[in-house]
Amino acid sequence: MTDPLDETPDAEPSARAGAPVDPLIGLLVDGRYRIDRRLARGGMATVYIAQDERLERPVALKVMHPHLAESQDFVARFRREARSAARIIHPGVVSVFDQGVVHGQGFLVMELVDGTNLRALLAAQGALTLSQALRYAQDVLEALRAAHRVGVIHRDIKPENVLIPTDGPARVTDFGLARAASEVSMSTTGSMLGTVAYIAPEVAASAVADARTDIYAVGIMLVEMLTGSVPWEGSTPLQMAAHHVNDDIPLPSASQPWIPREIDDLVSSLAARDPDERPEDAQEALDLIARAAASLPADLASRRADVASRATDPTTRTTLLPVGERTTLLPRSVTGTSQAVVHTSSAVRVAEEPKRRSRAATLVGLLVVLLVAGSAAGLWWWNAYGPGSYLTMPQTEGRGVDEVVADLTGMGLEVVVSEEFSDSVPAGSVVSSTPEGGAPVHKDAEVQLVGSKGVDMREVPDLAGMTLDEATTALVGAGLAVGHAPREYSEEVPEGSVISQATPAGDSLRHDTPVDLVVSRGRQPITVPDLMSGTADEAAAALADLGLTAAPSQAYSATVPAGSLISQETASGTVLHLGDPVAYTVSKGPEMVAVPDVTGLQRDAAVAALQGAGLGVDVRLVLGGVFGTARYTDPEAGTSVPAGTTVSLYIV
Repeated sequence: MTDPLDETPDAEPSARAGAPVDPLIGLLVDGRYRIDRRLARGGMATVYIAQDERLERPVALKVMHPHLAESQDFVARFRREARSAARIIHPGVVSVFDQGVVHGQGFLVMELVDGTNLRALLAAQGALTLSQALRYAQDVLEALRAAHRVGVIHRDIKPENVLIPTDGPARVTDFGLARAASEVSMSTTGSMLGTVAYIAPEVAASAVADARTDIYAVGIMLVEMLTGSVPWEGSTPLQMAAHHVNDDIPLPSASQPWIPREIDDLVSSLAARDPDERPEDAQEALDLIARAAASLPADLASRRADVASRATDPTTRTTLLPVGERTTLLPRSVTGTSQAVVHTSSAVRVAEEPKRRSRAATLVGLLVVLLVAGSAAGLWWWNAYGPGSYLTMPQTEGRGVDEVVADLTGMGLEVVVSEEFSDSVPAGSVVSSTPEGGAPVHKDAEVQLVGSKGVDMREVPDLAGMTLDEATTALVGAGLAVGHAPREYSEEVPEGSVISQATPAGDSLRHDTPVDLVVSRGRQPITVPDLMSGTADEAAAALADLGLTAAPSQAYSATVPAGSLISQETASGTVLHLGDPVAYTVSKGPEMVAVPDVTGLQRDAAVAALQGAGLGVDVRLVLGGVFGTARYTDPEAGTSVPAGTTVSLYIV
């Protein structure tokens, strides 16, 4: 089951014998939802269990009370807040499936949660263990974090609006409905709807609410889960509201001395009177709870305050609420301490002198008085709260802000203008208004206008040289996005860094526009080819085509023709990069030497000279070589021959 905002579950039908039949029971709403039975009724709405005949599933159908349906302003706000609540997708938030109007009354279709609510659990147990209380506070803050991120403030966090399913985390319900009802109440009665026990000081004093308002209520609820009662319980609503404004909340250890200081510090932070001293958002509050939970000894984590149960039957799901825990009308502001009102009951004795008066004259006088008073009261009601107190909003959307403000102030309405970026509405024109254009508005209401600042343009940062992760972070921080990011080889930019960007740094783009990048793959790898089959010129050309640098050396070779490669020092298959050198040796052909002139030398000296020049020697004797003197050589002296050539030496 589900226990929504303030609703007290109905008793079983057998316990309500003789009660009038609810005309909505059995009704098919919106051609889809068949109402089976009433589940609960509260100050704002009645909740029914219905069957969604289209999807064949049970749902909770929440129907606003007729007195709210009479206000067109409320109906408009109700629809808007229902749309906002439906945007919250989180396992800790009761989902809103649909909304509409039945018999002139707005209704919500919500997820039907099988379980009880935190109020019933507290009534049954009296108080919760430290670990239970921190877990439920954490569940609620997780849900609030999701809601705050989409701009929805709950405004009425309390145990009645926290459902405890049979499995899974605690679930928060009725997002946005308190705001819709409060805004209408403020415009018609000068009061706001709220729950005094959990009301934040800034709300009680000035009706201002933000995310920190919800966090304050979580802090009060944590005190109640730990001690079994809310701060200043037993005070009148006005006194309690004044306490919230003027006094720091009593710490849990004041009534339960065993509660450690870490929990007191946590409560003091969540429920600080000054909003600036509270956690800035739900995430910061969750971090505080995590630290507090981690510091608890195991024996304290499972301990619970010795508080008596408030439920006569722990198994029942009927919730009995202490005074001050219902959503009620609150004063628009509470700026001082509450004043006790002392009623004196002393007898007033009125001395009456006997008078004789005509009965007819008395009746005529009474009728005149009643007629005058009734006319005055009717006229006052018509102009203050009735149809005479409402004006019709001019058309607002798409018109110039200054033009709309002039129209509204001319009607005597107060106007608050805020601005936001818009992709579709030109700068200086109205994006939206509350109430909407054409809707009725109370003459004392404050109209909220949202003006367009035009398209949100963002400056493109300089991404060159950044890693892809760094560039992504920089773009997201600038309100832009990463587009295509192909990779290319680069001899200058390290692998993984940005080589270039499609949109130059300093240019302006629409928010969320993707920026294309080129990311470096590092230096291009080049495989060295086999050069041995070609000439030196062919080897140099092949290396130039690949972007490598030829690094040849030369050597004589008796076996390799000049211009061919003798060897390749940088082996084929080696992986290099652009511009790297490749070493190889080119043949200069055989080494040439000049035949030395040995004429006139003695045999041994001539042989030594020829051999010293790198030549072979074939000694030939002429006339027996009796003198032993070199006569000539063949080839003759001065002739260039390859080193190692055998020269004939003629000796006479």
